[in-house]
Amino acid sequence: MYNIKSNILILTLSIILLGCSQSATSVFNKDSIYAQNIQYSKVIKVINKDSITAIFNITYLNSVDSRKWGNNRQNFLIGTYTTDDNTSQYSLDMNGLKQLSSKEISKDDEIYKNIAFRNHWAKYNIITFNDTNEKMVTLTYTYSDNQNITTSFIKE
Repeated sequence: MYNIKSNILILTLSIILLGCSQSATSVFNKDSIYAQNIQYSKVIKVINKDSITAIFNITYLNSVDSRKWGNNRQNFLIGTYTTDDNTSQYSLDMNGLKQLSSKEISKDDEIYKNIAFRNHWAKYNIITFNDTNEKMVTLTYTYSDNQNITTSFIKE
C-alpha cells in the first residue's frame, strides 16, 4: 500500500514539474516573438465624456528584436482605432521629435500575425523616429484642445 502511495506521489510531482517546464507560448502555439511583443506592448485610450474615442496599441520594436530593428532609429508598431475614423485629429511625437516615416502593415504581413493585444478594427503602421540620447522614449498623442496622452518605454 505504501509503495502505491509513493508511486502516485512521484507521478503527480512529475506531471506538475513537466507541466511547469513549458512556456505559455508553447502551450498556445505562439512564436517566441509573440511573447516579446506582449512584454514590450502597451494599450492607451482616449476617453471623452465617459466613452472611449480612440485606442492605440503600441509595440516598441527595438526591444522586441534589436537585431532586426537596431537601425539607429526608434521603431514602433502602432495600431490605431478611432470611433469616428478620424485619425487626422491625433498628432504623434516621440520625446518632442516628429516621425520620420509611417508604413502601413497589411493583415497578410508576417509581423501582423504576432501583434500582441491585436485589435481587428485597428489600422497598423510601423512608425519610425530619429534616435534620441534620452534613456526613456515617450510617445505623446496630442488631440483636441491640446490634450495629451502618453506612454513610455525604456530605450533600447
